[in-house]
Amino acid sequence: MSLVTTDWLEKNLKKVKILDATWHMPNSKKDALQEFFNSHIQGAQFFDLDKNSDEKNSIPHMLPSKEKWQETVSNYGISNEDIIVIYDNSDVISSCRCWYMFIYFGHNSKKVFVLDGGLKKWKLENKKTFDQLVSFSKANYLVEENKNLVKNKLQINQNIKENNFQLID
Repeated sequence: MSLVTTDWLEKNLKKVKILDATWHMPNSKKDALQEFFNSHIQGAQFFDLDKNSDEKNSIPHMLPSKEKWQETVSNYGISNEDIIVIYDNSDVISSCRCWYMFIYFGHNSKKVFVLDGGLKKWKLENKKTFDQLVSFSKANYLVEENKNLVKNKLQINQNIKENNFQLID
């Protein structure tokens, strides 16, 4: 995973697309979207991990179809050539899940980053936050799935056996 510093992001705000991928555990009684409306990094858009995952799957945050991802990311105004910085303000480091989704769906790994320290560090350093929302024109994002980045239970068990690890069921 690639990280950028808060200082780097502050200097490059106008050159990148920024996503706030904050997600809180349901029992935390925190509202990530409301937090975003109240305070976010300039130019950021809220990336809802629940809505942007496979909502039909009973397991949370499973990868969406490539068609859904392509439409979602295009609607954020993100193109394949954009540099993306993802941050969060949660205890579960939800920005990393969003980062992985971009890598899985083929975004150049040298163009997608996680903000080191997230919004907490940004605020601790007294960097500016905003409550104004931004919108971008729809882009044309094209997906190229890296299916090798997902393994099922059988593949994992086979890997364990081939490497002489102890298999635990």
